[in-house]
Amino acid sequence: MKFILACIYIFYSALAHGQYSFQWDDRIQQINDAITSMRIPEAKRLIQSERKIHPKNLCLDLLESHADLYELFFNENKDVFKTTYPMFSARIEKFEKAPQNSPYRDYGLGVLYLSKAAVAIRFEKNLEAAWAFRKAYFYFKDNKKKFPQFSPSDVYYGLLTTLLGSVPNNYQWLLSIIGMPGDINRGIAMVHKYIHSRDANNKVARNVAMLVYPYLVVIFEGNKNKALAFLEKADYDFKYNHLHAYMATNLYLGNQQAKRSLEIAEGIVKSDAYSDVAFWHFEKGYGLLNQLKFDQSEKEFLQFVDQFKGSFYLKDAYEKLSWIAYLRGDQKKASEYRSQVLQRGSLVTDADKMSMRNAQSATWPHPLLLRARLLSDGGMFKESIEVFKGMSTDDFQSAADKAEFVYRLARNYDLIGDKELAIKYYNAAIAFGSNVRDYFAARSALQTALIYEERKDYIKASYYFKTAISMKDYPFKNSIDQKAKSGVYRSGMASTAVNGKKLTD
Repeated sequence: MKFILACIYIFYSALAHGQYSFQWDDRIQQINDAITSMRIPEAKRLIQSERKIHPKNLCLDLLESHADLYELFFNENKDVFKTTYPMFSARIEKFEKAPQNSPYRDYGLGVLYLSKAAVAIRFEKNLEAAWAFRKAYFYFKDNKKKFPQFSPSDVYYGLLTTLLGSVPNNYQWLLSIIGMPGDINRGIAMVHKYIHSRDANNKVARNVAMLVYPYLVVIFEGNKNKALAFLEKADYDFKYNHLHAYMATNLYLGNQQAKRSLEIAEGIVKSDAYSDVAFWHFEKGYGLLNQLKFDQSEKEFLQFVDQFKGSFYLKDAYEKLSWIAYLRGDQKKASEYRSQVLQRGSLVTDADKMSMRNAQSATWPHPLLLRARLLSDGGMFKESIEVFKGMSTDDFQSAADKAEFVYRLARNYDLIGDKELAIKYYNAAIAFGSNVRDYFAARSALQTALIYEERKDYIKASYYFKTAISMKDYPFKNSIDQKAKSGVYRSGMASTAVNGKKLTD
């Protein structure tokens, strides 16, 4: 009798688990490619059709979650968030009931938790994000142990290992104790290896790997040239993959290549198959502004603030609209736009915090400094230097303007390759700006550190990275600190490799 009962139990247990399966076939890969190209409306139609045929295939739930992530992250629609966010937990419950003999089970749970974490951060649910991040890390870590040949896990495990590696050295022991050690070099190497792998699963997470790798190189390796070279050489299709195109537009724009950024943004193929993302107007607005094309830039920023349903970067966009009016000499309109900076948007991003601080100051930037900044940000370095022809710090009244003046000169000389002049002016910016509540001194310390790191002078590099970290209460501190902390880590590792001894923390 006991034997019969045991057989019945085993049979029904198998039947219960058999309700769900993982079938990653060509059809699923097609949908995955659509989602990671931002063809989300098309992907959702395909998911509905496929679910009629394979209703228990959990790969469809995973893809649906991925689609929700991108839509919520880019469009930040609070009404959609209210109905969609609970679905992440519902899908997680499904996956937890799935058979554990497939690598897609823990891989899927890792992706689901990481997607939930990203959305939670976007909608300012930071505690939920931290918990979900931790769960994601351990699912990827465990899946790597159980299925070492299942390479898609390496992309996400590598990403999280890199992020944790940016935690300062004096806290790494704590991460090790709780089983979450970080390592920037190992994490980035895992993503890079997957991109160049040719195994059976090399397509599953390829688009994600191609999305995150350049960001990891820029932010954590501090090597923008390497990242931009990768963008040019790798087999990206910026016309048809809007996700990769957005990443490239963003990176080129952030690295003083406004023309290349606009070329990609304006070259994407548009159709109803793709999600309508208001951030394209934001990116193009910046690219045009950094070439002093005020009319076109204003049009793009106005479309962004009109169409965007969220709050991220609204203050930033209205500030740029105020700058356009200000540089045109229309002070009335400039003040109207500035009032919107005070009223709309959020204070989550460093850029929005900076815009809010500027608006609250009730002062306007020096017009020559602003014009020089925009030209420099757009990659027009010689034109930016020309703005300051015949001028010195004596031509500016406030310590902040003096600091910005020498900082702008330093950035221009740095970017055209005259590193000695750049170091000279960066140090001047540190001196003038050390007591100013702005980013010029901290950013100058960071850039000086990167010059010395490139020269393999790791002692000076570490000194300037730590100088950047030590500065308090200024806009963009989170971003600069993250890069500087990664730099301290790299300098310490490189010094150990070269000299056989570690730099002191």
